[in-house]
Amino acid sequence: MPLVYDKENPKCILLDLIFINIGSRETKQELARNGIKPINKALNYIKISLIAMFYGLDKSYVISELNNNEELRKNFGFKSELDYNELCEVFSRFTEYQILNFVIRRLNNGFTKEKRVSRYILADTTDIRFDINLEKKYYTEKELEEKGFELGYSSSKGHYIGGKLTLAIDFDTFKPLAVLFHPGAVHDSKIFPELLNELKKRRILRNKDIIIADKGFASYKNYEMAFSRYKIVPLIFPKDNMDKNKILNNLSYSLDIFKNKTPDKRTYKTLRRRFKALLYHWKDYKSIRSKIEDFFKFMKNGVGYSKIPVYTYKSAAKNAFLNVLLAGLIVAHLNPDTKELQRLAESWKSNTLLK
Repeated sequence: MPLVYDKENPKCILLDLIFINIGSRETKQELARNGIKPINKALNYIKISLIAMFYGLDKSYVISELNNNEELRKNFGFKSELDYNELCEVFSRFTEYQILNFVIRRLNNGFTKEKRVSRYILADTTDIRFDINLEKKYYTEKELEEKGFELGYSSSKGHYIGGKLTLAIDFDTFKPLAVLFHPGAVHDSKIFPELLNELKKRRILRNKDIIIADKGFASYKNYEMAFSRYKIVPLIFPKDNMDKNKILNNLSYSLDIFKNKTPDKRTYKTLRRRFKALLYHWKDYKSIRSKIEDFFKFMKNGVGYSKIPVYTYKSAAKNAFLNVLLAGLIVAHLNPDTKELQRLAESWKSNTLLK
């Protein structure tokens, strides 16, 4: 399938807007701040990656099409022919954290800043699969270790080679707030403390925020930690065998409040009262949590890969972060509601867009 640029196609118009954002002076400054240099070559690789994800094509094929058509190359904003191996070599120098930091800061500038007292944060995980067919060959533990792979498992899709992407998004805007990548199949309950720490480190998590997550993140320890250490309402959907009274009884004040001359217990009492009300009606919030599932569906099946075409965890993490960047910028420009995002994920491949 040839790479075609049609200036009247709404998807091409949207990509132009995204490239204006990506090619801006602020983006180049952000790349420099994160040590991603040489800037122009790094930016070219990022743009090639976004084009490949946007149209569901291989990066090497995109470069081949651009090099064979000068007009097409100019339409996408490239001044000269591109060397695929050179761009890959440049991009391989950067760490996953450098790319992640760039993506999060770029998304911060891509969304309109909102004033708020507290926010709903949605958290979930999804599998990131390598394009390896497990049905044709059984990999022993020794072979997996030799190749540097870890075997993951999904209850709905079975075993796979790849990793797990964890994402936290803002309920109102779909804005990605924090992203984590883990090789193999780390249990969600072990990821939850790391996710909260990432949100706090980036100065996103504030007192009285409400974080909504599914049963995979549930553990008595996680409820207590989110309440006492971070002073948030952890609406993690409880497992069937969990005692709600035990969850509430485990909640306690942080010892830090006794360091002050006037301990502020009112904050914890307010949090506990709000959490109790939500915990006993958690099923009412299942439709709210489905927003992040819609975002994942759009990110992976719309503008990403159901099976990522890379075979190292470093490459997988960096490509997954760029996928989050593309999906986030599209959502920022289109500003869809929940139903519109669902339709967008389902119709993206058919070259239709929201009106």
